[in-house]
Amino acid sequence: MDNNHSYLFRPGLWKIDGIYLDKNEVRHRQTGQLVIIHSPDLWTIDNQVNISGQDARDFVTRYEITPFEKDKSYTEWKSLTGGPEPIFGLFVVVEDCIMMPWQSRTGTYWGQEVMARVGGGEYLSRGFAFIKQQKVSSWAVRLTLEGAPARDDVGEKAGENVGEKAEENAGKGDDGEGQG
Repeated sequence: MDNNHSYLFRPGLWKIDGIYLDKNEVRHRQTGQLVIIHSPDLWTIDNQVNISGQDARDFVTRYEITPFEKDKSYTEWKSLTGGPEPIFGLFVVVEDCIMMPWQSRTGTYWGQEVMARVGGGEYLSRGFAFIKQQKVSSWAVRLTLEGAPARDDVGEKAGENVGEKAEENAGKGDDGEGQG
């Protein structure tokens, strides 16, 4: 397994900038940040994204990740926020890429994201989300490492914000456009 990845394998604060395409293929600017926190039994990613445009939205998602086992190139993750229903997936490392297939427990909501390393602290992310056989979103963003989290409890504080934002997002429809 390629263990030279800075994304996911090291705690950090990442800047997100790129393009989000909604279900009608309308392009929107996507900006935000994510924080990766490691504890011995759980890694978390707290992701805050802003989609600009006429229907501007903020999405907050928390990913809970089982730390990688020694000599394994994959692990499981789950997210209980950010979509129309909880999602479960894998992180699979293949050379310079981290792939993330995922789906809801019912299989209705599903997608894929690929993170391609372009430098030590830069990744290109490409992904999509579907509900049944209808595409609801896709994205093309650049992630840039901004530095280490300021304190070990950043994830806990972001997690509190995740819960608040998830409740706000719940009333915005079940179109699944929060992924990404």
